[in-house]
Amino acid sequence: MTTLESILETLTTMTVEGATGKQLEAQAVMLLRLCNCEPAFLGYQPKGFKTPYPSVLCVSLNGEVIHGIPNDRKFEDGDVIKLDIGLKYADGQFDDGATTVIIGRGSSIARRLLKATQAALMAGIHAAKPGNTTHDIAAAVEAVAKQEELAVIHGYGGHGIGTDLHMEPFIPNEVTYHMEKQEDWKPMGHPERPHRSDYHAMVEVPDNPPVKLERGMRIAIEPMFATKRGHTVVGSDGWVVRLVGGGLAAHFEKTITV
Repeated sequence: MTTLESILETLTTMTVEGATGKQLEAQAVMLLRLCNCEPAFLGYQPKGFKTPYPSVLCVSLNGEVIHGIPNDRKFEDGDVIKLDIGLKYADGQFDDGATTVIIGRGSSIARRLLKATQAALMAGIHAAKPGNTTHDIAAAVEAVAKQEELAVIHGYGGHGIGTDLHMEPFIPNEVTYHMEKQEDWKPMGHPERPHRSDYHAMVEVPDNPPVKLERGMRIAIEPMFATKRGHTVVGSDGWVVRLVGGGLAAHFEKTITV
């Protein structure tokens, strides 16, 4: 078990009814310090983002997919919580991982969602062999979603990782994917249409050409599934990615060496 996996396992045991994202954030800070690792997310600001990420840990609830900012909301029975953390080891290498936790027993669809998304991670890892391509990983992940009649979150996926947190290649979770163009944006059943000032409109994402996997490449594979459609919007904070149209999302991630 890697240091990052150990940290995620500890945080998972603390993700219980009545706990908060802020409490998990404090524990993540302490665990990173004990492991002599630097946080990879705190202050991270990729090109095109207006503000740096403000926390060490991402805590995304229910219909939030990724990049949820820890807050004081208490977890409730049935909540689906995504935990995502990155770190930098003393040797300068980065690691990135995520898991999803249900508070209590949860609904049958939530349990099926988690089981399928975790199975997709394992399928993606199995497909990550020298000589295969990033599309082989995508096809393996997408096949699980189709079999379980779940939606892949469009436009998001894994990435190369090493001396930087995010590197080439992009690791898609579906072979062909598009997000909706801005002029076609619709609430898709969302009970309250978000104001334009609160959300970025969706844009079309072109398909990525396959990249051949070479022995020794380090990549982060991270399937993200939803119980309804896989379209998302980004909140006015510039970070939190939420489902449009309701439903639950799950996210699992593991850094591997091909």
